[in-house]
Amino acid sequence: MLPDVDPKAALPPITAYYLMRAGRTALLPYFRPGDPAVADAIKGLAGKYSSVLLANHGPVVAGKDLEGAVYAIEELEETAKLHLLLRNLNPRHLSPSQVSELARYFDLPGHSHSDDHE
Repeated sequence: MLPDVDPKAALPPITAYYLMRAGRTALLPYFRPGDPAVADAIKGLAGKYSSVLLANHGPVVAGKDLEGAVYAIEELEETAKLHLLLRNLNPRHLSPSQVSELARYFDLPGHSHSDDHE
């Protein structure tokens, strides 16, 4: 994993669709495969995040239905690719006010009116 990743915002808000479909993405530390503690760690994020990256494993996403979860994982994957491709190129992310506007308009999980996460 990349050492400079914020566990509360593993990916930056590059596109509006990333926030609308995948929401903010948390990064959980490594758990060995089959460790029951990973379930508790994920449950602890319910209502705050719609997508989670499990360090050295992969993503977990939630959606209102199967179609929503498919869109979420596709958007998460594309945003992760963009993030890695654009590293060190100083890409323009959505501003905190743009993120707040999307959060209010689309009632995004884990965002309050005072949350301004890049």
